[in-house]
Amino acid sequence: MIHRKSLAVLLFLLCGVAIAGPDRLLAAGGALPADAGAATERPADFSLLTVDGQRVALNRFLGEKPVLLVFWATWCPECREAVPRINALHDGALGRRLQILGINYRESREKVASAVKARGIRYPVLLDDGGKVSGGYGIVGIPTYILIDRDGTIIYRKHVLPADFSPYL
Repeated sequence: MIHRKSLAVLLFLLCGVAIAGPDRLLAAGGALPADAGAATERPADFSLLTVDGQRVALNRFLGEKPVLLVFWATWCPECREAVPRINALHDGALGRRLQILGINYRESREKVASAVKARGIRYPVLLDDGGKVSGGYGIVGIPTYILIDRDGTIIYRKHVLPADFSPYL
């Protein structure tokens, strides 16, 4: 009986840690790897290929306008549901003031290109096929949205898009 209670308590604690995510763990004194942009509130620079084979580097946009990183995967239902809203951001007035970069997590170019076409994704999609960039940013769940201001500071990091971007821009 005591063994079952101990196991239940352990499972409860593990679920709490999983739900809390890295942001709350950091606030409680945890740490991410030194090269993780979120640990220092400075983004880790990266250079990735688009589905069309073009190389895109984060530092190309820093200093010009804020950048929204959208970490996603083709199998993710929440990611699929967010596409129309992200397309609207990209195509609207905000799109001229904000650079959106979709970063696909560890899937093949063919699979991602097919999803981009089928879902009508109009913002740039980059391939993090080895997961190095996602790992560097401490991504533990998909989708994750990271907003970097024009000065290069991470100002938003959550699993949902902000309802209103105006406080961040």
